[in-house]
Amino acid sequence: MNEPCLGGRENTICVLPWAHIACTIDGVWSRCCFDATNDYDTYYRQEDVPEFVLAPDALGCSPLSRYAKENPDRVMGLKEAFNSEAMRRTRLQMIAGERPAACRSCFQQEDLGIESHRTAMNRILADEVGLADLIKATDSDGRLDRFPVHLDLRLGNTCNLGCIMCSFPVSSRLGAGRTPRWTAANIDPYKDDEQFWTTIREHAHEIRHLYLAGGEPFLQPGHYRLLDLLIESGVARQIKIHYNSNLTVLPPGLWPRLKQFKHVSIAASCDGVGEVFERIRAGGRWDVFVANLRIARDHVEVWLDVTVQRDNIGDLTRLHSFARAEGVSMRAYNLLQYPEELSVRSLSHEERERHGEEVARLMRICGRDEADLVAELQRLHDYLLA
Repeated sequence: MNEPCLGGRENTICVLPWAHIACTIDGVWSRCCFDATNDYDTYYRQEDVPEFVLAPDALGCSPLSRYAKENPDRVMGLKEAFNSEAMRRTRLQMIAGERPAACRSCFQQEDLGIESHRTAMNRILADEVGLADLIKATDSDGRLDRFPVHLDLRLGNTCNLGCIMCSFPVSSRLGAGRTPRWTAANIDPYKDDEQFWTTIREHAHEIRHLYLAGGEPFLQPGHYRLLDLLIESGVARQIKIHYNSNLTVLPPGLWPRLKQFKHVSIAASCDGVGEVFERIRAGGRWDVFVANLRIARDHVEVWLDVTVQRDNIGDLTRLHSFARAEGVSMRAYNLLQYPEELSVRSLSHEERERHGEEVARLMRICGRDEADLVAELQRLHDYLLA
């Protein structure tokens, strides 16, 4: 991103409203995965059927989501959501140097001196998205006559794990046998949404990046339908796919499909070694994860993606040693914030200082080729002591 072209708005502009759109597992369109209008988990804890009312600043919802009934004037497809009233307003606020309320998670981190998702995505997409040109192409009402090149697709909540920091409806495993009577454990508003699939097909040639998460993306019913659609459309070679997967399951037929795409990477969710892994990623087996990691690294780029939290902050050095032994990198970008009692910030001042010293020692252990991890550990260190 050529920042001087942004006219001094570097502190508010985010590339994502101009290049990206996300969908939640239950059919809400979002600015990104950190969009503050995404959180509707409390609905799924009510005994009686709630009114699924969208937050005032939410982009909208897909036609087959539970939100469609209560929000008929905000039902729209993927393409329409990219230029929804709320998305257009977000672009104009950023251009005006304002901080959109829906983006407060990023700005809260930046106020602590920590790199946010906003600044990270601006950096990551700098060479691939001409943000300054897209801003110039934005109409006075915030409309952008483009299709998003970057899609975050969460095609349902099917998942085989019940991680301690997760909740229903994000994981079907956490809903099994515990959901209120009005909902099934598995949620998927996209499987039968033919408008959604038609839109993907019609605009496949414009897509450059896919981020697939869940639930567990390798278990989603729409996963292979999406891959096959893009392969059949002849556009796979121009698309990079990034998965966030627990890597405890590898479906048959995966690797022949993935080798047809431009680049594929897997951030393998791994929060500790052995017992720590199995305690946090409840339902997962350490030996299965290790076996799948060794298979996956022979086909695609893989790294260990750590959700740093109260229960693994003391295991990072051991996890780093495991990553080195397996010949994969380790990332510690994701600092858990919710539920708050699992955050490292919930620890006492003395505990945070002690873990800060451990993190500083790990930074010194890291090699010259681990600059990204060192930066993330510095960010964690600052977060611990802020």
